[in-house]
Amino acid sequence: MSSIPELGGYFENTALPAEENHFFEQLTPPDGSLRFLMSGRCGILCALEDWKPRDRKRVAYVPAYTCGTVLAPYAKAGYRLKFYEVDRNMTPVLDPSALEEISVFNLCGYYGFSRYDREFVRQCKERGICIVQDTTHSILSLDGVEPEADYITGSLRKWISVPSGGFLIKRRGTLTPELLPFHAEHLEMRRSAMRLKQKSVEVPGSVPKAELDAAAVTFRQAELLLRQMFDCYESDPESVAIMTHFPVEQHRRLRRQNYQRLLEVFPQSPACTPVFPDLDEATVPSHFTVLAEHRDALKAWLEEQGIHTTAYWAKSPLADTTACPQAAYIYDHVLSLPCDQRYTPADMERIAQTVEAFCRQEV
Repeated sequence: MSSIPELGGYFENTALPAEENHFFEQLTPPDGSLRFLMSGRCGILCALEDWKPRDRKRVAYVPAYTCGTVLAPYAKAGYRLKFYEVDRNMTPVLDPSALEEISVFNLCGYYGFSRYDREFVRQCKERGICIVQDTTHSILSLDGVEPEADYITGSLRKWISVPSGGFLIKRRGTLTPELLPFHAEHLEMRRSAMRLKQKSVEVPGSVPKAELDAAAVTFRQAELLLRQMFDCYESDPESVAIMTHFPVEQHRRLRRQNYQRLLEVFPQSPACTPVFPDLDEATVPSHFTVLAEHRDALKAWLEEQGIHTTAYWAKSPLADTTACPQAAYIYDHVLSLPCDQRYTPADMERIAQTVEAFCRQEV
């Protein structure tokens, strides 16, 4: 395993173009507001703090399958959560009767694929229900930003190497919450891990595995720290520079190329099936996500072969899947494989071959 390049895991530092990408400027309407924050959850909280002074109901319609860091800002802002089902194709199952009860609708497109009901969004708009779109998975997709959303929020941490990757766009008006200074300890923990991984990639074998393993632990500890102390924290200047300079079109092209190659060579087996078996023209995938009958065993198998994967997400104590059995199934079977811009179609073939070897064992 040591002689084979490892795939996946958190991003190492990379060089950036000198010219700005103007990406977020293009997404922000002339009468809107843009802020860069420490993380996506900081962005959601900031949006809710901006909205809630005019919100007497404070009931949020949220997906039963989601990250706990999406739900935490709603709890922190004092919202009651009402959950909607998400089917195995990761399409939200929305109940029109909820329109009478809710005051905020949390919307997302999973792993880059926007499969939600736009008619439901329109009805929310008609009723004055606030639409908060979490674009963490869909920000690079051409249809990944909902035109009717009141707030566009998310994080670039799943897309690029950035210490502090949150953003928030208010489509109309000025954002009112005061931002807190960025949390230096959290950011330095992330930076140190990314620097070490960069060195190991640039000079293979230059960093002992024990040091890389320790850096991965530090990276994880930084995430746990953020979960404890998140608030309306601003981003740091270095991270803003990264977010405004990364090569958007190059990343779009490479991710789509890798995803398509994985689709072409991925084994056909009931033991492991792609959630999104077709790549439409608009989608830029964040990951190649599958549902696996024996997810934990597959994850361990891939890890042994130097392929790092992630199960997004562990079910949060805030999530309620009592009436959402399909979401409950996803939590237990979902696994995301890397297909990002660091890799090539040949790397995707290696991933597919490794999955195929696992599936043969399962038959």
